[in-house]
Amino acid sequence: MTRADFWCRVLGWVQLLGGAGLAAAILLLWELVSQIFMIGGVAAISFLIWMAVVIMALPMLLSGLFTVLFANAVEQARSGLRGQPKLALRVMMALAGLWSAGVIGLAGLSLPPVSLIAVLGLMTTVIAVMGPDWTADLFKPKEAMP
Repeated sequence: MTRADFWCRVLGWVQLLGGAGLAAAILLLWELVSQIFMIGGVAAISFLIWMAVVIMALPMLLSGLFTVLFANAVEQARSGLRGQPKLALRVMMALAGLWSAGVIGLAGLSLPPVSLIAVLGLMTTVIAVMGPDWTADLFKPKEAMP
């Protein structure tokens, strides 16, 4: 398959599933630890656990969400509806991708991952900079020369 909107959707859904899995893993480990040490009722620790979910999983979830929404714009551009830059979506998508990659933080909250998460976040930023028209033409089949 060489459709750019398909690969944008794959990128977005991988990030969404990865963020949801990371959030679930953090909460599952918290439940396990809180039952072992019987500290489930401590409000301060529960708050810190939810902050860890926000810092670690929310950037990936937002990056994936904006990438899936961007795939619709790429599909429209591939279908012939061109010239719509979708500037607000592209800016939010680029910022979410940079936050997911650990390049920027929101109010100082950032965790620089050195993994696939960072690569996916940077890929999201690159396609946001390219825009829907250019991304739609990225995997376009070459026309036969006369």
